[in-house]
Amino acid sequence: MENKSWTVVYRNRWTNQTVTAAVLAPTLEEATRQARANAEVNGCKNWRIESIEPHEETLARILITEFAKEQEGGHFACPRCGKMAMDTESVTRNALSRRATVYICDACGTEEALEDMLGNRMPLVAWAIAQTPELWRCE
Repeated sequence: MENKSWTVVYRNRWTNQTVTAAVLAPTLEEATRQARANAEVNGCKNWRIESIEPHEETLARILITEFAKEQEGGHFACPRCGKMAMDTESVTRNALSRRATVYICDACGTEEALEDMLGNRMPLVAWAIAQTPELWRCE
Protein backbone atom coordinates (compact mmCIF):
# COMPACT_ATOMS: atom_id res chain seq x y z
CA MET A 1 0.00 0.00 0.00
CA GLU A 2 1.36 3.41 -0.99
CA ASN A 3 2.01 6.13 1.59
CA LYS A 4 -0.09 9.30 1.45
CA SER A 5 0.62 12.65 3.02
CA TRP A 6 -1.64 13.54 5.97
CA THR A 7 -2.01 16.90 7.70
CA VAL A 8 -2.21 16.67 11.49
CA VAL A 9 -3.42 19.54 13.67
CA TYR A 10 -2.45 19.37 17.35
CA ARG A 11 -4.05 21.65 19.96
CA ASN A 12 -2.52 22.53 23.35
CA ARG A 13 -5.02 21.71 26.10
CA TRP A 14 -3.94 24.66 28.25
CA THR A 15 -3.12 27.49 25.85
CA ASN A 16 -5.41 26.50 22.94
CA GLN A 17 -2.46 27.05 20.55
CA THR A 18 -2.46 24.91 17.41
CA VAL A 19 0.45 23.33 15.55
CA THR A 20 0.26 21.67 12.16
CA ALA A 21 2.49 18.77 11.12
CA ALA A 22 2.61 16.17 8.36
CA VAL A 23 2.92 12.40 8.48
CA LEU A 24 3.30 9.81 5.74
CA ALA A 25 1.10 6.75 6.09
CA PRO A 26 -1.00 4.48 3.87
CA THR A 27 -4.22 4.76 5.96
CA LEU A 28 -5.92 7.13 8.38
CA GLU A 29 -5.46 4.61 11.19
CA GLU A 30 -1.72 4.43 10.58
CA ALA A 31 -1.51 8.23 10.30
CA THR A 32 -3.27 8.52 13.68
CA ARG A 33 -0.87 6.01 15.24
CA GLN A 34 2.13 7.91 13.87
CA ALA A 35 0.74 11.28 15.01
CA ARG A 36 0.30 9.94 18.56
CA ALA A 37 3.78 8.42 18.54
CA ASN A 38 5.29 11.71 17.31
CA ALA A 39 3.58 13.60 20.13
CA GLU A 40 4.91 11.13 22.72
CA VAL A 41 8.45 11.18 21.33
CA ASN A 42 8.49 14.98 21.44
CA GLY A 43 7.16 15.10 25.00
CA CYS A 44 3.93 16.82 24.08
CA LYS A 45 1.71 15.56 26.91
CA ASN A 46 -0.51 18.64 26.87
CA TRP A 47 -1.24 18.42 23.15
CA ARG A 48 -4.13 16.49 21.66
CA ILE A 49 -4.82 15.61 18.04
CA GLU A 50 -7.55 17.90 16.78
CA SER A 51 -7.78 16.62 13.21
CA ILE A 52 -6.09 14.45 10.63
CA GLU A 53 -6.98 14.80 6.98
CA PRO A 54 -5.40 13.97 3.63
CA HIS A 55 -3.01 16.70 2.48
CA GLU A 56 -5.13 17.32 -0.64
CA GLU A 57 -8.12 18.06 1.61
CA THR A 58 -6.05 20.63 3.51
CA LEU A 59 -5.05 22.33 0.26
CA ALA A 60 -8.70 22.43 -0.86
CA ARG A 61 -9.69 23.96 2.52
CA ILE A 62 -7.07 26.71 2.08
CA LEU A 63 -8.27 27.45 -1.45
CA ILE A 64 -11.90 27.65 -0.30
CA THR A 65 -10.97 29.92 2.63
CA GLU A 66 -9.16 32.32 0.29
CA PHE A 67 -12.12 32.31 -2.10
CA ALA A 68 -14.54 33.07 0.77
CA LYS A 69 -12.65 36.30 1.53
CA GLU A 70 -13.46 37.56 -1.97
CA GLN A 71 -17.02 36.25 -2.10
CA GLU A 72 -18.77 39.29 -0.58
CA GLY A 73 -19.75 41.85 -3.18
CA GLY A 74 -19.06 39.68 -6.21
CA HIS A 75 -20.97 37.51 -8.64
CA PHE A 76 -19.58 33.99 -8.32
CA ALA A 77 -20.66 30.46 -9.04
CA CYS A 78 -21.28 28.12 -6.12
CA PRO A 79 -17.85 26.83 -5.05
CA ARG A 80 -19.31 23.40 -4.25
CA CYS A 81 -21.27 22.57 -7.45
CA GLY A 82 -19.90 25.22 -9.83
CA LYS A 83 -23.36 26.37 -10.98
CA MET A 84 -24.37 30.04 -11.22
CA ALA A 85 -27.08 29.45 -8.61
CA MET A 86 -25.95 31.93 -5.94
CA ASP A 87 -28.14 34.83 -4.79
CA THR A 88 -26.16 37.79 -6.13
CA GLU A 89 -27.94 40.55 -4.20
CA SER A 90 -26.29 39.53 -0.93
CA VAL A 91 -23.95 36.60 -0.40
CA THR A 92 -25.45 36.03 3.07
CA ARG A 93 -28.78 35.06 1.50
CA ASN A 94 -27.12 31.83 0.41
CA ALA A 95 -26.43 28.77 2.54
CA LEU A 96 -23.37 28.75 4.81
CA SER A 97 -21.46 25.53 4.21
CA ARG A 98 -21.17 22.99 7.02
CA ARG A 99 -17.72 21.97 5.74
CA ALA A 100 -15.91 25.30 5.35
CA THR A 101 -16.63 28.94 6.19
CA VAL A 102 -17.93 29.86 2.74
CA TYR A 103 -21.34 30.47 1.20
CA ILE A 104 -22.77 27.90 -1.20
CA CYS A 105 -26.03 27.73 -3.17
CA ASP A 106 -29.18 26.65 -1.37
CA ALA A 107 -29.32 23.31 -3.21
CA CYS A 108 -25.79 22.46 -2.01
CA GLY A 109 -26.71 23.58 1.50
CA THR A 110 -29.61 21.13 1.49
CA GLU A 111 -27.37 18.41 0.09
CA GLU A 112 -24.81 18.95 2.89
CA ALA A 113 -27.57 18.61 5.49
CA LEU A 114 -28.72 15.35 3.90
CA GLU A 115 -25.12 14.08 3.74
CA ASP A 116 -24.75 14.76 7.47
CA MET A 117 -27.98 12.91 8.17
CA LEU A 118 -26.83 9.90 6.12
CA GLY A 119 -23.20 10.08 7.33
CA ASN A 120 -21.75 10.31 3.82
CA ARG A 121 -19.88 13.62 3.35
CA MET A 122 -18.53 14.89 0.04
CA PRO A 123 -14.81 15.65 0.54
CA LEU A 124 -13.64 19.19 -0.17
CA VAL A 125 -11.38 17.90 -2.96
CA ALA A 126 -14.55 16.92 -4.87
CA TRP A 127 -15.90 20.50 -4.86
CA ALA A 128 -15.93 22.36 -8.18
CA ILE A 129 -13.50 24.98 -6.84
CA ALA A 130 -10.94 22.28 -5.96
CA GLN A 131 -11.32 20.56 -9.33
CA THR A 132 -10.59 23.70 -11.38
CA PRO A 133 -8.91 26.23 -9.04
CA GLU A 134 -7.56 28.37 -11.90
CA LEU A 135 -11.13 29.36 -12.88
CA TRP A 136 -11.88 30.69 -9.39
CA ARG A 137 -9.09 33.22 -9.00
CA CYS A 138 -10.55 36.52 -7.83
CA GLU A 139 -8.83 39.41 -9.62
